[in-house]
Amino acid sequence: MVSFALALFFGNLLCCYAFAPLAVEGTIKPTLLRVATEGTIDVQKGTDTEKKELSYASILKAIDESHHNDATQGCTYLPDETQIQAIDAVDAKPAELYQSHPTLLKEETVHAIRSAARNFFEQRGDNWGLQDVALDELLSEGSEWKKELDDAVTKVVYPLSRSGFIRDHPNSSLTVTSATVFVGGGYPGAAVTTTALERDSGMITAHIDLGTDEIYDEANQQNKAMGGLFMESLVNDALVDTASAVVGPLTPGQLVVHRSMERTAAMILPSNLHEIEAESKEHSKQSGLDNPTRTKILKTAETARHYCLRLTLTVKNNENQEEIAEAPAEERSYMLRSFARFRGDDRVRYLTLAGIIDVDDYENHLWLGFDYSARANTEDEVDISQRMSDINKAIFHLQKAAELCPTDARVPFQLGNAFVARNSMMDQAGEGTEQYADLSKVADALQRSSQLETVAVKLGIHDINDLAICLNGLATNFCKMGEFDSAVDVISRWGECGSIRSSLEPEDLASHEPKSIPKFEWIKAGERDVAITTYGDTAVFDEDDIALIRAAADKRFAQASGAQTSRYTMQYEGNREVHLDDLCKNDPALKERMDNILQEKIYPLVREAFKDQGDNGGHPPPLGALSVYDSIFVRYNGDVARKAGRIGASQPLHQDGGMYSVNIALNAHKDDDPVNGFTGGGTFVEALSVGDDETVRRPASTGHALLHRTTQRHAGAPTTSGIRDILVIFLTARRPETPINNEYTYGIETAMRLQTMAKELPREQCLRGLELARSYDPLNSEMSYWLGVHLLQGDPNDPSDERWEEICRGVETLEAAAELNPADARAYYHLGMAISTRHKYAMRTKRAHLLPPAADAASRMIETFEEAIRLEKICEEAGCKNGFNVAASYLTLGEFMARLRNFDKAMEYLSLVEGALASAGGLDTPWAGGFLEEMNRMKSYCETETAKLSENAVVY
Repeated sequence: MVSFALALFFGNLLCCYAFAPLAVEGTIKPTLLRVATEGTIDVQKGTDTEKKELSYASILKAIDESHHNDATQGCTYLPDETQIQAIDAVDAKPAELYQSHPTLLKEETVHAIRSAARNFFEQRGDNWGLQDVALDELLSEGSEWKKELDDAVTKVVYPLSRSGFIRDHPNSSLTVTSATVFVGGGYPGAAVTTTALERDSGMITAHIDLGTDEIYDEANQQNKAMGGLFMESLVNDALVDTASAVVGPLTPGQLVVHRSMERTAAMILPSNLHEIEAESKEHSKQSGLDNPTRTKILKTAETARHYCLRLTLTVKNNENQEEIAEAPAEERSYMLRSFARFRGDDRVRYLTLAGIIDVDDYENHLWLGFDYSARANTEDEVDISQRMSDINKAIFHLQKAAELCPTDARVPFQLGNAFVARNSMMDQAGEGTEQYADLSKVADALQRSSQLETVAVKLGIHDINDLAICLNGLATNFCKMGEFDSAVDVISRWGECGSIRSSLEPEDLASHEPKSIPKFEWIKAGERDVAITTYGDTAVFDEDDIALIRAAADKRFAQASGAQTSRYTMQYEGNREVHLDDLCKNDPALKERMDNILQEKIYPLVREAFKDQGDNGGHPPPLGALSVYDSIFVRYNGDVARKAGRIGASQPLHQDGGMYSVNIALNAHKDDDPVNGFTGGGTFVEALSVGDDETVRRPASTGHALLHRTTQRHAGAPTTSGIRDILVIFLTARRPETPINNEYTYGIETAMRLQTMAKELPREQCLRGLELARSYDPLNSEMSYWLGVHLLQGDPNDPSDERWEEICRGVETLEAAAELNPADARAYYHLGMAISTRHKYAMRTKRAHLLPPAADAASRMIETFEEAIRLEKICEEAGCKNGFNVAASYLTLGEFMARLRNFDKAMEYLSLVEGALASAGGLDTPWAGGFLEEMNRMKSYCETETAKLSENAVVY
């Protein structure tokens, strides 16, 4: 009987919507590539040409040809298996995952291969970064190491592979299809991995450690660099003991054999990895992402160039080497997935065939699940029932993939997303009864994915990007479930991701050497500390630093050829951005220099400048080490922006991520450099709108900085001509080693993230989320502002006491927002609207007796709207307006005055509506027509009532 899984496979011959950006395995071979890109076969019938789909038989034939060519022509310089035998592995636990042999190659042979590779890269002029070279490129006459390698392959590699994994091909011999030397590490910011985490082609992979070239000695020689192999299948055990996911440390010449379908990554390790792990667990330092094991692994990767040799093995037909035999099932399946990359509408069909050929390969289910999800999420006009069918198929395949491989973080992540998509479709179809059940499934899937991905992050295999995306989805899901405590726990983990995001060095809290930091002074708005500006002979960057970073950015922009180089989506014509980490990744000298500047100037400057903030009602500096959350080189090109119709190159009003923002000038204004300087530009600091000081500030001179808290609302004022270059560094903090109860490291970031999520939730949950966000950072006016706005957005026809209390609380909360940030035009605008809403609601629901005196209400409302308009004009003059509706302010004031029967004042405000609309450039829009109609109606009412008052006065 055909199993249900296979039956579904056979029933899945449907077209696929799109090719999606999952990590793609391996490389497709030329023979198969030709068939894939041709896509159809022409069949001549008289004068007509019919095109038919590539048959499964023709595809499989091409795959078999490709396998035959690899097996017979791949690495002819290495011997094939001549005698089928098996040997016991020295380390075969768990035997189904890998087998190990400690003495494959002698030290002299390892050194010879490593030297040959080093010489090859030096001659090529690129002996740094991640490099690889085919083994035959290193062969030369008299290569003494070749004989020992041949013996090792025939006497150890083949028998070990045969004993562990190749038992069902008795009439075939093993052969090597590729042999590649990989090298990495040995420079500032070096990656831990020397190969990416992925599966290999072929049937078996033989990993041979080739040792290291020490770049510099560490103080403790016991921690020398060694090689290892991260195996994803071992991650289950690593949820408790992180290092158990690593095979190693490996001694030079040691061999590890595993199935090619295992996802692995070669990596650099400290020799005492397991001792570090044990000590960290003993002192409870291993729970967070920023733990001693990860720190030591990252540091070790910078100390040495590590080499490894990886052999890909398959089987070939012994009986007739000219005959093209059927390729092994796992290779057919693997190559079909590669083939499917080139297909469009019929991609699912070929993935389905791959699953039929190898039912145990979970990646077939993973890709089918992903593709069905992509089809279900299409924006094309597809029947909702069809989309629901597709998403259910996606869920089936992803659940099957999770069952076959419980350790691949991609699988539960995609499964969680599929449940989210099904929830959305159920809402569209009005079938939301099972939504909470699916939300629980989303939580379980994303929690599992985050646990698995955390292991890869702790070992330095992955950066935090995938984990952060997963945690974002998990926190959002908990918010939808109303489980805000769980959401906050996840957001805290997400905050920790931000603290280790950058490869730039964190603050060294153990160093007590005096630092020569720049002089600085506070910029104030009245009595409020707003921002810090540095000045004097000691700048943050000197001329050489500026030249180094601008040259790196110029090179990156040139390589991009106009493509976007920033991960941020808020991009505008005339602006270009590139992340400092991306520049440092390809420039060790820049990385080293930036690390020194952070330690010697920026970190101590922030500590010193903000040290008294806790005593002045603000947040004190964090207890944990400061670290870089992100850093962006920004180029504002005023000329390009103006050609595009903008007033200049700028950024809108916003808050930043992290805790502190450091804005460093990299070139001069025209006032300081009449020939090459830019005009306009600078940072518009909203808080300076209160008072008589300049609202747009630039650092004192090139190399100097402007610093402020990330919660300080600001904007990039328009650069109207020329180019303005700046480097913005966003700082956060690592968790303190000894946390104290009243110091929550990520409170500021938790509030901001929770607020962003809450605004997307249904109203009841939205209000709960915003209240919680406000509790985590009560000093951030944005928390009070958004809570007040959403409190006012309830049902206007609900006469209940609860609704009345919400409106009153909305007024109070917006009052608090205006008090926290008296320069926020939006807060005053919405406060005025809230006072008007409260008045109208009270009159309609017979609660007028609960209102403040009419004169007081009128006075406060006039004050708030006029302050909103005044502040908005300041923003607009700086080119950084909020964009709220000034005309609505005048219209609301006019209506309120009319309700108080102050018709002269009402007419005064109503007469300003049309001018405000014209100033906003919206007189010809439909919404403006509605405003003008309402304005004329109220004017007519005021004129009528004024006339009645006049008549009554005459009669009297």
